[in-house]
Amino acid sequence: AVKDGSSLVVGHTLKKRSVSGQVRHTIRLTRPQGACVLLCGCQAKSGGDEAFGAPRARTGLPQSTMGWVENLKRFGLNGTVDLSMNRVGSIGAGQLSDLLAYNSTVESLDLRETILGPEGATHLARMLRTNTHLVTLDLASNAIEDQGATALAEAIKRNTVLVKLELQRNGISSEGALHIAEALRVNTSLEYLGFAFNGFGDKGATHLADVLKGGVNTSLKHLDLGFNGVCVEGARALADALTENHWLETMELGYNAITDRGALELAKAVRCNTVLTSLGMPSNGISDEGARELARALKDNVSLIQMGLSFNQIGDDGAQELASVLQINRALETLYLEENELVEDGRGAVALKNVLESTFRLKAIDAQYQVAFVMGSHERLGAQSYLVLLEPSLLQEILRYTQDRVRRDIQYYRQST
Repeated sequence: AVKDGSSLVVGHTLKKRSVSGQVRHTIRLTRPQGACVLLCGCQAKSGGDEAFGAPRARTGLPQSTMGWVENLKRFGLNGTVDLSMNRVGSIGAGQLSDLLAYNSTVESLDLRETILGPEGATHLARMLRTNTHLVTLDLASNAIEDQGATALAEAIKRNTVLVKLELQRNGISSEGALHIAEALRVNTSLEYLGFAFNGFGDKGATHLADVLKGGVNTSLKHLDLGFNGVCVEGARALADALTENHWLETMELGYNAITDRGALELAKAVRCNTVLTSLGMPSNGISDEGARELARALKDNVSLIQMGLSFNQIGDDGAQELASVLQINRALETLYLEENELVEDGRGAVALKNVLESTFRLKAIDAQYQVAFVMGSHERLGAQSYLVLLEPSLLQEILRYTQDRVRRDIQYYRQST
């Protein structure tokens, strides 16, 4: 947490929160002589009184934007560049793309809420075609729409280094989702795609599901599709994909409308998928019926570590089903059931409480004994130890056991009134 008036430095990005609570972003650069330069917001000042980011003659770019563009050119770029919530605009995006086209030092670029629009996204897509070092790009809340998404999709087909891409809140329809999906058929580097708050519905979800099938894309590991109006058909398509996909690790489907029918489809996937570790389905109109099917699926699942079912309509019956299966399933560590239809001392809440008391376990040997064990199994240090007589595979299994901790967390606060 950042307190009022304090600063937090992350990489080369300095974030400062004013007393009013408003966040100001500062890029911290270093002169060749070692003097420090701070670009606070859109103005920059050196150690003296003279401002080297002073207003310049107009060139079609706002004076405030011109300041940071010129200073980025002058003092170079490194690590993380955070320009979020600044008035970058499409022209500024063009300038920034020119700076980063062949840059080899910037790994993360944050452009959330910078009024890029479709044209700005197109400029950044041009940069992605040639840049070989940028790993993370955040373009959330920029209204890039289908035009911008299409341009980015074409760039992603050629880019081989980008790992994380945030596109939430951009007004991208199913058409734009189709272009992104087509790009994922070719791309081999992207591991995280944030696609929430776009509203492309079942059609868009189906386009993405097609790419997850049959090893078409094997690099994507995290997919966020929350707040997209995905209903039963979209859930069915995604579930079908998960039955064949062996690479995706987390899927977020919160605040859609999959209902019990969609939960039934996803339960089929949970039953046979062995890779997915987190599945989020909060606020989806899931009742006891859907919870019952998901619980039955968990009997056979060995990979899911976290499941989110908050803000649904799950009552005592559904909670009891989940509690019952958690006595058998030892893989699931976290279950979110806040804001459901559970009574504080009802059957469901009591059953969940019993699960916490009976299935929590901590299998671990004290740290000092772990060190002694490792030293004893060492080829030279443990030459006189009986541990050297054990098979290497058995030693590895013992070491794994010493650090195996199972922590179970179930949140089931009663529904707010």
